[in-house]
Amino acid sequence: MIGPTPVRDGFRAIWRQPSIFFAELSARWSWGGAALVLIGLALFEYLQTLIVTPTDLFLLRLKHPLAVSRALADIFRGSWPRVLHTLVLLVPALTALWVVILALGRFVTLRSVIDAAKDDSARNALEPNEQLDPTAFRPLNIQSSSLRWRPLRSLIGLNFLRSGLALAALVSLVGSGVVASLVSTPKHPHAGLAFLLFIPLAIVVSTIWSSVNWFLSIASVFVVRDSEETFGSIRAAVDFCRRCAGKVSGAGFWFGAMHLVAFVMATTVVMYPLSLATLVPASVTLSLMGLVTLAYFAVADYLHIARLAGYVSLVEWDRSPKPVVEIVAPVVVIEPPPTIPPPEAGHSSMPESAPNPEDEPLFASRPTGSSNHDLDEPLMPGFSPGEPLPGR
Repeated sequence: MIGPTPVRDGFRAIWRQPSIFFAELSARWSWGGAALVLIGLALFEYLQTLIVTPTDLFLLRLKHPLAVSRALADIFRGSWPRVLHTLVLLVPALTALWVVILALGRFVTLRSVIDAAKDDSARNALEPNEQLDPTAFRPLNIQSSSLRWRPLRSLIGLNFLRSGLALAALVSLVGSGVVASLVSTPKHPHAGLAFLLFIPLAIVVSTIWSSVNWFLSIASVFVVRDSEETFGSIRAAVDFCRRCAGKVSGAGFWFGAMHLVAFVMATTVVMYPLSLATLVPASVTLSLMGLVTLAYFAVADYLHIARLAGYVSLVEWDRSPKPVVEIVAPVVVIEPPPTIPPPEAGHSSMPESAPNPEDEPLFASRPTGSSNHDLDEPLMPGFSPGEPLPGR
């Protein structure tokens, strides 16, 4: 099986099916458009409740900073309760709309991504000469069609957790600002010290929020793929990140780096219309800035759905059965000894061999075939049998 490459697989999945990106873009931008309309209507109704006196108009026409600030203070005095009432109604409505629309969009996009990832995983597991059956996974989808909408409840639960997390992060940022402002008093102002204290606190809060939100976004993969419940999907996401920590962290790093590059480029480009503000009408400047902002949001959404597609391919690789390597012992073939044919009649079974002179004793008797005359000769010259040895 070919090893996973989450970054490449994520971009390849979106390139093969651009409808996935457009579905994600439609879901996010639908909520964004609805939020802009509701905020605009609420702002319009709020401005209708403000009372502007002729004195305030006169101070505004002076265009002096002190006069303008005095006029705005008089205009907005006593209107904060209406702002709080508007926020109490608007924020829950936008949150509920975000939860429902994003759950529907995430379900549709992840279902398509998971189906494509399963086909790719099965294709990578094939032998070189084997072909993939195009209907291999379709019966499973048909059998589970009655249950394919069940994960919506878990996705809505995850989105509620993400919205609560965002609210907690916002409150934490406000609290960080309050804590940082304690070091600066009207008698002893230290604006720089307060700012330096606020920045680390804001970084800590943002890091915690982004990390937990990242885990919740990965958990949505297990909701759609395995029909996990809300907290069961979080547990599955934690186990998955523990098993594949290196690959998940690598994919997150590269996608985060690309997102950072896109943000820096958009921030740089959006400054160019501001430099032309004195040369072109304000409507043209705002239109150009709006187009750059929308382009950045589109790129950010593309990177987000590509990262999820990369995580899906990594999950499919992690859940697929790994090939088992069998160790086969070498076979040793022992050849039988050669068979000796039986001896023929009148012949000895042992082959005749020439005598070795080294094997003969020192005092050999007589060679065979000698005459009786030779046998009467002494074995040693000057020595006869029966005589004592010399020196005895």
